[in-house]
Amino acid sequence: MSNFQTDAVDLAVRYGCPPFGPGLNADLLFDQIIVAVGSPLLVEKLGAPSDDDNIARYPLLHDAHNFWPQYLESALLRRTTMAAVKNIRFNQTSLAIEAAVAGQGLALASTFFVEDDIASGRLLRVLPTELRVGSDFYVVSPRKPRHPHSVAAVRSWLASAAMR
Repeated sequence: MSNFQTDAVDLAVRYGCPPFGPGLNADLLFDQIIVAVGSPLLVEKLGAPSDDDNIARYPLLHDAHNFWPQYLESALLRRTTMAAVKNIRFNQTSLAIEAAVAGQGLALASTFFVEDDIASGRLLRVLPTELRVGSDFYVVSPRKPRHPHSVAAVRSWLASAAMR
């Protein structure tokens, strides 16, 4: 994580819960709402994950956050043991999302990261459960930035992009 004083950073997007430190402004960009997604072709082939114990037929695509145990418990699918399910692990959420698009399994991702793929039909929300994990995405900058006009312009642009 960059340090605003020593790394000459003017602005950052941080994942977590404020406060992020003294002397910093933090504005919410978007809530972290986790949903399960998969390829429409995979769902057609294996059946809806919510039917009976169909979720056990799906590989679960994990990212570094490893929300699957928490998600399955929240979705009341805990009867499906993680050991009985094929698990594929990635170190980045974007890799898990791309694997889901390619039909390799089900991924968990923030609605913000997959809304375009869902709208285009590349991905489906495969279960109705939404998981909130207590951390969200914020734009953070010093209260007294070195370049106030530039920081204000980028903060404004980020806020408008997050609202789309």
